[in-house]
Amino acid sequence: MKILQVGKYYPPVKGGMESVLRDLCEGLLAAGHEVNAVVADVGSEDRIERLGEHGELVRCGTVGVLASQPLTLSLLHHLRRLIVRDRPDVVQIHVPNPLGAACLLASRSCLPEGSIITVWHHADVARQRLGRHLVRPLARALLNVSDGICVSSAALRDGSTELASHRDDVAVIPFGLDPKRWSLKRTDVGEEFVFVGRLVYYKGLDLLLDAAREVPEMHLTIVGDGPLRSHLLARVANEGLRDRVHLAGEMTDEQVRRLFSQARALVLPSDHGSETFGVVQLEAMAAGLPVISTTLATGVAGVNQHEITGLQVPPGDGRALAGALRRVLDQPESCLRWGRAGRVRVKERFHRERMIASLLQWYDGLLSDRSKRNSI
Repeated sequence: MKILQVGKYYPPVKGGMESVLRDLCEGLLAAGHEVNAVVADVGSEDRIERLGEHGELVRCGTVGVLASQPLTLSLLHHLRRLIVRDRPDVVQIHVPNPLGAACLLASRSCLPEGSIITVWHHADVARQRLGRHLVRPLARALLNVSDGICVSSAALRDGSTELASHRDDVAVIPFGLDPKRWSLKRTDVGEEFVFVGRLVYYKGLDLLLDAAREVPEMHLTIVGDGPLRSHLLARVANEGLRDRVHLAGEMTDEQVRRLFSQARALVLPSDHGSETFGVVQLEAMAAGLPVISTTLATGVAGVNQHEITGLQVPPGDGRALAGALRRVLDQPESCLRWGRAGRVRVKERFHRERMIASLLQWYDGLLSDRSKRNSI
Protein backbone atom coordinates (compact mmCIF):
# COMPACT_ATOMS: atom_id res chain seq x y z
CA MET A 1 0.00 0.00 0.00
CA LYS A 2 1.23 3.52 -0.82
CA ILE A 3 0.50 6.00 1.96
CA LEU A 4 1.07 9.75 2.18
CA GLN A 5 0.92 11.36 5.61
CA VAL A 6 0.33 15.12 5.92
CA GLY A 7 1.29 16.52 9.31
CA LYS A 8 1.99 19.80 11.02
CA TYR A 9 5.56 19.08 12.17
CA TYR A 10 7.72 15.97 12.63
CA PRO A 11 10.26 15.08 15.36
CA PRO A 12 12.63 16.29 16.63
CA VAL A 13 9.96 19.00 16.94
CA LYS A 14 8.23 18.21 20.22
CA GLY A 15 4.54 17.46 20.64
CA GLY A 16 2.00 14.68 20.84
CA MET A 17 0.89 14.99 17.21
CA GLU A 18 4.50 14.88 16.11
CA SER A 19 5.30 11.77 18.15
CA VAL A 20 2.20 10.01 16.83
CA LEU A 21 3.09 10.86 13.24
CA ARG A 22 6.59 9.44 13.69
CA ASP A 23 5.24 6.23 15.22
CA LEU A 24 2.70 5.89 12.42
CA CYS A 25 5.31 6.32 9.71
CA GLU A 26 7.81 3.99 11.36
CA GLY A 27 5.14 1.40 12.09
CA LEU A 28 3.73 1.45 8.55
CA LEU A 29 7.22 1.16 7.09
CA ALA A 30 7.99 -1.77 9.41
CA ALA A 31 4.78 -3.45 8.19
CA GLY A 32 6.11 -3.30 4.61
CA HIS A 33 4.20 -0.33 3.20
CA GLU A 34 5.50 2.62 1.17
CA VAL A 35 5.26 5.84 3.13
CA ASN A 36 5.94 9.51 2.38
CA ALA A 37 5.27 12.42 4.70
CA VAL A 38 5.07 16.17 4.20
CA VAL A 39 5.20 18.60 7.13
CA ALA A 40 6.35 22.10 8.04
CA ASP A 41 9.88 22.78 9.25
CA VAL A 42 10.97 25.24 11.92
CA GLY A 43 13.51 26.71 9.50
CA SER A 44 12.97 28.73 6.34
CA GLU A 45 14.44 26.26 3.83
CA ASP A 46 12.84 23.12 2.38
CA ARG A 47 14.54 19.88 3.41
CA ILE A 48 13.99 16.38 2.03
CA GLU A 49 15.07 13.40 4.14
CA ARG A 50 14.91 9.66 3.70
CA LEU A 51 11.94 7.88 5.18
CA GLY A 52 12.62 4.18 5.08
CA GLU A 53 14.43 2.80 2.03
CA HIS A 54 12.39 4.58 -0.62
CA GLY A 55 10.16 7.14 1.08
CA GLU A 56 10.60 10.87 1.61
CA LEU A 57 10.05 13.10 4.60
CA VAL A 58 9.57 16.59 3.18
CA ARG A 59 10.04 19.42 5.66
CA CYS A 60 8.66 22.61 4.07
CA GLY A 61 10.36 25.83 5.08
CA THR A 62 8.23 28.30 7.01
CA VAL A 63 8.02 32.09 6.70
CA GLY A 64 6.23 32.55 10.01
CA VAL A 65 3.58 31.23 12.38
CA LEU A 66 0.02 32.54 12.68
CA ALA A 67 -2.27 31.33 15.49
CA SER A 68 -0.10 28.20 15.95
CA GLN A 69 -0.22 27.48 12.20
CA PRO A 70 3.15 27.32 10.40
CA LEU A 71 3.02 29.26 7.13
CA THR A 72 4.70 27.22 4.40
CA LEU A 73 4.81 28.55 0.86
CA SER A 74 5.96 25.25 -0.67
CA LEU A 75 3.48 22.86 0.97
CA LEU A 76 1.05 22.80 -1.96
CA HIS A 77 3.88 22.17 -4.43
CA HIS A 78 5.37 19.25 -2.51
CA LEU A 79 1.98 17.73 -1.72
CA ARG A 80 0.99 17.72 -5.39
CA ARG A 81 4.45 16.49 -6.44
CA LEU A 82 4.23 13.45 -4.14
CA ILE A 83 0.65 12.69 -5.18
CA VAL A 84 1.42 12.84 -8.92
CA ARG A 85 4.72 10.99 -8.65
CA ASP A 86 3.73 8.15 -6.31
CA ARG A 87 -0.06 7.88 -6.81
CA PRO A 88 -0.82 7.01 -3.17
CA ASP A 89 -3.66 4.70 -2.19
CA VAL A 90 -4.21 6.66 1.02
CA VAL A 91 -3.62 10.31 1.87
CA GLN A 92 -3.99 10.91 5.59
CA ILE A 93 -3.96 14.38 7.11
CA HIS A 94 -3.53 15.11 10.80
CA VAL A 95 -5.64 18.00 12.07
CA PRO A 96 -5.91 20.70 13.28
CA ASN A 97 -3.73 21.81 10.37
CA PRO A 98 -5.65 24.45 8.40
CA LEU A 99 -3.00 25.18 5.77
CA GLY A 100 -2.50 21.47 5.19
CA ALA A 101 -6.27 21.06 4.85
CA ALA A 102 -6.46 23.89 2.31
CA CYS A 103 -3.60 22.43 0.26
CA LEU A 104 -5.12 18.95 0.31
CA LEU A 105 -8.51 20.28 -0.80
CA ALA A 106 -6.74 22.12 -3.61
CA SER A 107 -4.94 18.90 -4.62
CA ARG A 108 -7.96 16.60 -4.86
CA SER A 109 -7.96 16.73 -8.68
CA CYS A 110 -4.46 15.20 -8.65
CA LEU A 111 -5.49 12.11 -6.70
CA PRO A 112 -5.60 8.84 -8.64
CA GLU A 113 -8.91 7.08 -9.08
CA GLY A 114 -9.65 4.74 -6.20
CA SER A 115 -7.48 6.57 -3.68
CA ILE A 116 -8.92 7.79 -0.40
CA ILE A 117 -8.53 10.82 1.86
CA THR A 118 -8.56 10.10 5.59
CA VAL A 119 -8.49 12.52 8.51
CA TRP A 120 -6.92 11.84 11.88
CA HIS A 121 -8.65 14.35 14.14
CA HIS A 122 -6.40 15.09 17.11
CA ALA A 123 -8.36 17.95 18.68
CA ASP A 124 -10.91 20.67 18.02
CA VAL A 125 -9.69 24.21 17.46
CA ALA A 126 -10.33 25.70 20.87
CA ARG A 127 -9.50 29.31 21.62
CA GLN A 128 -8.33 31.11 18.48
CA ARG A 129 -10.77 33.66 17.08
CA LEU A 130 -9.20 33.00 13.69
CA GLY A 131 -10.15 29.35 14.16
CA ARG A 132 -13.81 30.12 14.74
CA HIS A 133 -14.16 32.29 11.66
CA LEU A 134 -11.78 30.74 9.13
CA VAL A 135 -10.39 27.40 10.28
CA ARG A 136 -13.61 25.64 11.24
CA PRO A 137 -15.30 26.17 7.85
CA LEU A 138 -12.15 24.78 6.25
CA ALA A 139 -12.18 21.83 8.65
CA ARG A 140 -15.83 21.15 7.80
CA ALA A 141 -15.06 21.16 4.09
CA LEU A 142 -12.24 18.66 4.61
CA LEU A 143 -14.42 16.35 6.72
CA ASN A 144 -17.18 16.48 4.13
CA VAL A 145 -14.94 15.25 1.31
CA SER A 146 -12.97 12.71 3.34
CA ASP A 147 -13.53 8.98 3.00
CA GLY A 148 -12.89 8.32 6.68
CA ILE A 149 -12.23 10.05 10.00
CA CYS A 150 -10.50 8.57 13.03
CA VAL A 151 -9.68 9.70 16.56
CA SER A 152 -7.62 8.34 19.43
CA SER A 153 -10.49 7.80 21.87
CA ALA A 154 -14.24 7.42 22.08
CA ALA A 155 -14.26 10.35 24.52
CA LEU A 156 -12.80 12.66 21.89
CA ARG A 157 -15.23 11.36 19.26
CA ASP A 158 -18.23 11.91 21.53
CA GLY A 159 -17.12 15.27 22.90
CA SER A 160 -15.92 16.95 19.73
CA THR A 161 -18.15 19.72 18.40
CA GLU A 162 -16.34 19.66 15.05
CA LEU A 163 -17.16 15.98 14.54
CA ALA A 164 -20.78 16.19 15.70
CA SER A 165 -22.35 15.73 12.26
CA HIS A 166 -19.96 12.84 11.43
CA ARG A 167 -19.92 11.11 14.83
CA ASP A 168 -21.52 7.84 13.74
CA ASP A 169 -18.85 7.33 11.09
CA VAL A 170 -15.76 8.14 13.18
CA ALA A 171 -13.39 5.25 13.89
CA VAL A 172 -11.54 5.00 17.22
CA ILE A 173 -7.89 3.95 16.92
CA PRO A 174 -5.97 4.41 20.19
CA PHE A 175 -2.48 5.83 19.92
CA GLY A 176 0.40 3.43 20.31
CA LEU A 177 4.15 3.65 20.65
CA ASP A 178 7.15 1.35 20.51
CA PRO A 179 7.83 0.49 24.18
CA LYS A 180 11.47 -0.27 23.38
CA ARG A 181 12.07 3.43 22.69
CA TRP A 182 11.27 4.19 26.35
CA SER A 183 12.29 0.97 28.07
CA LEU A 184 14.26 1.49 31.28
CA LYS A 185 15.43 -0.78 34.07
CA ARG A 186 13.90 0.54 37.28
CA THR A 187 14.56 -1.26 40.55
CA ASP A 188 13.96 1.75 42.79
CA VAL A 189 12.00 4.99 42.73
CA GLY A 190 13.63 8.38 42.29
CA GLU A 191 12.75 11.60 44.05
CA GLU A 192 11.95 13.98 41.20
CA PHE A 193 8.48 14.70 39.87
CA VAL A 194 8.50 15.45 36.14
CA PHE A 195 6.25 17.38 33.79
CA VAL A 196 6.93 17.11 30.04
CA GLY A 197 5.01 19.15 27.48
CA ARG A 198 4.30 22.51 25.94
CA LEU A 199 4.07 25.37 28.42
CA VAL A 200 0.58 26.40 27.39
CA TYR A 201 -2.68 27.34 29.06
CA TYR A 202 -4.37 23.93 29.08
CA LYS A 203 -1.60 21.98 30.82
CA GLY A 204 -2.54 23.12 34.34
CA LEU A 205 0.95 24.40 35.16
CA ASP A 206 -0.19 27.18 37.49
CA LEU A 207 -2.11 24.57 39.46
CA LEU A 208 1.02 22.40 39.56
CA LEU A 209 3.07 25.26 41.03
CA ASP A 210 0.30 25.87 43.58
CA ALA A 211 0.49 22.21 44.58
CA ALA A 212 4.28 22.29 44.72
CA ARG A 213 4.07 25.20 47.13
CA GLU A 214 1.77 23.12 49.36
CA VAL A 215 4.13 20.10 49.34
CA PRO A 216 7.48 21.57 50.45
CA GLU A 217 9.27 18.22 50.39
CA MET A 218 8.75 17.67 46.64
CA HIS A 219 11.13 18.54 43.80
CA LEU A 220 9.84 19.17 40.28
CA THR A 221 11.44 19.41 36.84
CA ILE A 222 9.37 21.04 34.10
CA VAL A 223 10.52 20.02 30.62
CA GLY A 224 9.38 21.97 27.57
CA ASP A 225 8.93 25.45 26.21
CA GLY A 226 6.04 27.69 25.28
CA PRO A 227 4.30 31.01 25.87
CA LEU A 228 3.97 30.52 29.65
CA ARG A 229 7.71 30.11 30.28
CA SER A 230 8.36 33.70 31.44
CA HIS A 231 5.27 33.64 33.64
CA LEU A 232 6.30 30.36 35.27
CA LEU A 233 9.89 31.54 35.80
CA ALA A 234 8.56 34.65 37.52
CA ARG A 235 6.34 32.59 39.81
CA VAL A 236 9.19 30.25 40.73
CA ALA A 237 11.40 33.23 41.60
CA ASN A 238 8.75 35.28 43.42
CA GLU A 239 7.34 32.40 45.47
CA GLY A 240 10.59 30.98 46.77
CA LEU A 241 10.50 27.80 44.67
CA ARG A 242 13.89 28.06 42.97
CA ASP A 243 15.47 25.36 45.13
CA ARG A 244 12.69 22.87 44.33
CA VAL A 245 11.30 23.70 40.87
CA HIS A 246 13.50 23.69 37.78
CA LEU A 247 12.41 24.77 34.30
CA ALA A 248 14.71 22.69 32.11
CA GLY A 249 13.56 23.85 28.67
CA GLU A 250 13.38 21.48 25.72
CA MET A 251 15.05 18.09 25.97
CA THR A 252 15.77 15.33 23.49
CA ASP A 253 14.04 11.97 23.89
CA GLU A 254 17.27 10.53 25.26
CA GLN A 255 17.54 13.30 27.85
CA VAL A 256 13.92 12.72 28.88
CA ARG A 257 14.60 8.99 29.20
CA ARG A 258 17.51 9.71 31.55
CA LEU A 259 15.29 12.04 33.55
CA PHE A 260 12.59 9.37 33.76
CA SER A 261 15.16 6.87 35.05
CA GLN A 262 15.70 9.06 38.12
CA ALA A 263 12.11 10.26 38.62
CA ARG A 264 9.39 9.46 41.12
CA ALA A 265 6.40 10.10 38.81
CA LEU A 266 5.14 11.97 35.78
CA VAL A 267 2.59 14.72 36.49
CA LEU A 268 0.10 15.78 33.79
CA PRO A 269 -2.28 18.23 35.52
CA SER A 270 -4.12 19.34 32.34
CA ASP A 271 -7.31 21.22 33.15
CA HIS A 272 -8.83 22.09 29.76
CA GLY A 273 -10.42 20.05 26.99
CA SER A 274 -7.71 21.07 24.54
CA GLU A 275 -5.73 18.20 26.08
CA THR A 276 -7.26 15.22 24.31
CA PHE A 277 -4.86 12.37 25.12
CA GLY A 278 -1.45 13.16 26.59
CA VAL A 279 0.96 10.93 24.67
CA VAL A 280 3.62 11.64 27.30
CA GLN A 281 1.59 9.43 29.64
CA LEU A 282 2.38 6.46 27.39
CA GLU A 283 6.07 7.36 27.28
CA ALA A 284 6.26 7.53 31.07
CA MET A 285 4.29 4.32 31.53
CA ALA A 286 6.52 2.50 29.04
CA ALA A 287 9.48 3.69 31.11
CA GLY A 288 7.93 2.24 34.26
CA LEU A 289 6.90 5.55 35.83
CA PRO A 290 3.59 6.01 37.64
CA VAL A 291 1.45 8.88 36.36
CA ILE A 292 -0.54 11.54 38.16
CA SER A 293 -3.16 12.87 35.72
CA THR A 294 -6.62 14.42 35.71
CA THR A 295 -10.06 13.03 34.99
CA LEU A 296 -10.66 15.29 32.01
CA ALA A 297 -13.68 14.19 30.00
CA THR A 298 -11.44 13.63 26.98
CA GLY A 299 -9.09 10.83 26.03
CA VAL A 300 -6.73 11.82 28.87
CA ALA A 301 -8.67 9.90 31.51
CA GLY A 302 -8.60 6.70 29.46
CA VAL A 303 -4.82 6.28 29.54
CA ASN A 304 -3.69 6.30 33.17
CA GLN A 305 -5.81 4.14 35.50
CA HIS A 306 -6.48 5.31 39.04
CA GLU A 307 -4.84 3.09 41.67
CA ILE A 308 -3.54 0.78 38.92
CA THR A 309 -0.96 2.73 36.88
CA GLY A 310 -0.99 5.87 39.01
CA LEU A 311 -3.43 8.37 40.42
CA GLN A 312 -6.11 10.60 38.91
CA VAL A 313 -7.46 13.84 40.36
CA PRO A 314 -10.27 16.17 39.24
CA PRO A 315 -9.05 18.85 36.79
CA GLY A 316 -8.55 22.21 38.46
CA ASP A 317 -8.52 20.76 41.99
CA GLY A 318 -5.26 21.97 43.54
CA ARG A 319 -5.94 20.34 46.91
CA ALA A 320 -6.49 16.92 45.32
CA LEU A 321 -3.35 17.34 43.20
CA ALA A 322 -1.27 18.20 46.27
CA GLY A 323 -2.73 15.16 48.03
CA ALA A 324 -1.73 12.90 45.14
CA LEU A 325 1.81 14.30 45.17
CA ARG A 326 2.10 13.61 48.91
CA ARG A 327 0.79 10.10 48.49
CA VAL A 328 3.30 9.30 45.75
CA LEU A 329 6.07 10.64 48.00
CA ASP A 330 4.88 8.55 50.94
CA GLN A 331 4.29 5.27 49.08
CA PRO A 332 7.38 4.20 47.09
CA GLU A 333 6.17 0.57 46.99
CA SER A 334 2.96 1.71 45.29
CA CYS A 335 5.03 3.67 42.77
CA LEU A 336 6.93 0.55 41.76
CA ARG A 337 3.71 -1.45 41.46
CA TRP A 338 1.98 1.23 39.41
CA GLY A 339 5.05 1.56 37.19
CA ARG A 340 5.07 -2.16 36.43
CA ALA A 341 1.34 -2.08 35.64
CA GLY A 342 1.88 0.88 33.33
CA ARG A 343 4.40 -1.06 31.27
CA VAL A 344 1.94 -3.92 30.90
CA ARG A 345 -0.87 -1.55 29.91
CA VAL A 346 1.22 0.04 27.17
CA LYS A 347 2.21 -3.35 25.75
CA GLU A 348 -1.35 -4.68 25.84
CA ARG A 349 -3.38 -1.64 24.77
CA PHE A 350 -1.14 1.15 23.50
CA HIS A 351 1.53 -0.71 21.54
CA ARG A 352 2.50 0.67 18.14
CA GLU A 353 1.84 -2.68 16.45
CA ARG A 354 -1.73 -2.65 17.70
CA MET A 355 -2.27 0.90 16.41
CA ILE A 356 -0.83 0.01 13.01
CA ALA A 357 -2.91 -3.16 12.69
CA SER A 358 -6.09 -1.23 13.48
CA LEU A 359 -5.16 1.54 11.08
CA LEU A 360 -4.43 -0.84 8.21
CA GLN A 361 -7.68 -2.71 8.77
CA TRP A 362 -9.51 0.63 8.64
CA TYR A 363 -7.67 1.67 5.46
CA ASP A 364 -8.56 -1.64 3.80
CA GLY A 365 -12.23 -1.22 4.61
CA LEU A 366 -12.32 2.32 3.25
CA LEU A 367 -10.47 1.31 0.07
CA SER A 368 -12.90 -1.55 -0.46
CA ASP A 369 -15.86 0.80 -0.02
CA ARG A 370 -14.34 3.24 -2.50
CA SER A 371 -13.76 0.46 -5.03
CA LYS A 372 -17.38 -0.69 -4.71
CA ARG A 373 -18.66 2.86 -5.23
CA ASN A 374 -16.48 3.31 -8.31
CA SER A 375 -17.76 0.05 -9.84
CA ILE A 376 -21.40 1.05 -9.60
